[in-house]
Amino acid sequence: MSFLHPLALLGLAAAAIPALLHLLQRRIPPELDFPPVRYLSAAERESARRLKLRHLLLMILRTALIAVIVLAAARPLIPLRGGGAHQPTAVVIILDNSPSSGAVVSAGPVLDRLRVAARSSLARATSADRVWLMLCDGVLRGGTREALLAIIDSTHAGWQRLNLVDAVGRAARIVDAQPLPGREVHVLSDLQRTALASGRADVPRGVRILALEPGSAVTNRGIASVTVSEGAAVIELGGSTPAGRDIPQPVPVTIRIGGARRDRGGGGGGEIAARGLATPGGSGGTMRSAVTVSLPVQSLAPGWWLGEAALEPDELRVDDRRPFAWRVAPAARVTATPGSGSFVAAALAVLQEGKRVSEGRDVVISGGEAAPPNAPHAIVQPPADPALVGQANRGLAARGVPWHWGDVGTPGNLVAPQLPALDGTPVARRYRLDGASDEVLATVNGEPWLVRSGNVLLLGSRLDTAWTALPTAPGFVPFIDALVNRIVIGEADVNSAEGAPRVEFRTRGTDTVGATVFGPDPRESDLTPATPALVTTAFGGRDRVEVLSASALSAERFSGTRRADASAILLILALLLAAIELAVATRTR
Repeated sequence: MSFLHPLALLGLAAAAIPALLHLLQRRIPPELDFPPVRYLSAAERESARRLKLRHLLLMILRTALIAVIVLAAARPLIPLRGGGAHQPTAVVIILDNSPSSGAVVSAGPVLDRLRVAARSSLARATSADRVWLMLCDGVLRGGTREALLAIIDSTHAGWQRLNLVDAVGRAARIVDAQPLPGREVHVLSDLQRTALASGRADVPRGVRILALEPGSAVTNRGIASVTVSEGAAVIELGGSTPAGRDIPQPVPVTIRIGGARRDRGGGGGGEIAARGLATPGGSGGTMRSAVTVSLPVQSLAPGWWLGEAALEPDELRVDDRRPFAWRVAPAARVTATPGSGSFVAAALAVLQEGKRVSEGRDVVISGGEAAPPNAPHAIVQPPADPALVGQANRGLAARGVPWHWGDVGTPGNLVAPQLPALDGTPVARRYRLDGASDEVLATVNGEPWLVRSGNVLLLGSRLDTAWTALPTAPGFVPFIDALVNRIVIGEADVNSAEGAPRVEFRTRGTDTVGATVFGPDPRESDLTPATPALVTTAFGGRDRVEVLSASALSAERFSGTRRADASAILLILALLLAAIELAVATRTR
C-alpha cells in the first residue's frame, strides 16, 4: 500500500487524544464512613460497570474515527488484481526461442505456448508503457506494440542458446533505469535446468520478475558431438528422461560420409555409411552415452569430407542430426628402422597394401635409435636394451625434445580419450616419461605414456608383446595408421560453434586449412525443467521472483502498478463510526 499524501499520516498522533481525555476524566469518589451508604454499594458497583463499559466503547470509537479520517486524508492507494488500468510500466518480455523451444509437448511445440503468453503481455501494454522484446540472440528490441507483435508472430525456434540468468539481469537493469512507477520482466521460457545451473541474476530492488512455469517434461535424445578418426567415429549422445520413467531402449545411430568433398566440388572418392547402437545411461534425469562406429576408411580418397550422424526422430528434432568434417590425409611416406620391431613392420605392410602409407622418409619410426636429423617427423620407442636408454635420451635432447625416459613404471592399462583403440589395453612394461608439459595423448596409472613434442612422438613402451598387449589387439593397425597419418603430422583444425547446422571451411590461398562445424549447443538436448525453487534463486530471490501458471501470470502482469484510491471507502467508514459513536453517547447517557 502507498499514499498520495504520506505526511498526513502524522495526524495519527491525534488518535491518542480520546485516550488522554478518558484518563483525565477518571474520578475517584471520596470514601465516607457513613453507615447508610452500605445499602447503596451494590447499586453503585452495577452503575460503575455500565459507565466503565460505555467510556471504553466511546474511547475506541473516537480513536478509530480520528485514525480513519487521517488515513483518508493521506489518500491511500491499494493494489488491484485482475483487470483494470495500470500506471506506466517499463517491461522487458524475454521470449526464449532457443532450440529446445522446438520440442513437441502435449501435441504442440513449446514455442507456441510461449508465443501466446508473449502476445498476452503485449496486449495488456498501453501507450504510456515502455516495452522491449528479447529473443534467444539476447538483443533488446524496442518499438510499438504492433511492431513487437509482428516480431512475435514471425518468431521460430532459433539455433542460439540464451543465457537466461544473464538475460534476466540485463533486462532488470534496463527497466530499473526507467523513470516509471512500474518495472517488470516477463520470462517466457521452457526454463531448462541446465540453463539455470550456475549463477544468479543481479536484480535491483523494486523490479518484479514474473516467470511462466515450465510445462511437462519429455524424454529426448540428441547428438552432442561427432569425432571421426582412423577406422572409427565416436558419437556422443545427450538428452533427458523425466523422473520416474524407465531409461529408454538402445537407439540406432546412422553415420554417413561422402557425397560431397570440399576439395573436389562434391562427389568422387566413394561414399560410406555405417550404423551403431547407443545404450542411454546417466542419472538425475540426464542421459549421457557414446557409441563407436567402425568405418572402412580405405574407401575414401584423400581430402576434406563432409558427413552427418543421425538419430531416429523424437520430440526435439533439431538435435537428431549433426554434421561433421573430416580430413583424410594423403598416404604418409614412412620408414621404419630395424630397431622398431617386427610388429611395426607388419602393421606398415598392411597399411601399405591398403594404400594408407608408402615408402619414404617423411615419418621415421625408430626403436630408440636417433632419427635422422633431416627427418620431418619421428616416432620414437624406447630401446630394447636398458643400457642404451641414456644414449637414446641424449639423442632426444640433441633434437630439442624436452622429454626423456626415466625410471621403470608400474604396469597398468592405457587411458587415451583421443585414441579409442588404445583405451583399456594392458601395459606390462614401460618407462616413465619425464619432461615438459607438452601434449599428453595417453597415460598409464595417470603418468604419460604417449606424448607429442613438436614433430616428435615419444612412447613409454616398445610396440612389442613383451611390453604391451597392443600389437595383438584389433586396433593396433588403426593405431599405427593414426600415428603416421594424423598424430605426428598434426591434425587439421576442426572447431565447433553454435548455429544452424552447417560446415564452413577456412582457406589459406588455395589450400583448405581447417573447418568450423556449426550445430545446436549440446545442453539444449536436456529438456529437464528447473524446479520453482531453482528458478527463484537464479532470478534474484523470493522477494523479486514469482513462478506462475499461465492464468496466474495473466492476473499478475502489470498488477504491481494497478492501484485504487481508498479514501472514499475510508470516509464512508468514518461516517459509519461517527453515527455509532453518536448512538452510543446518546442512548447510554
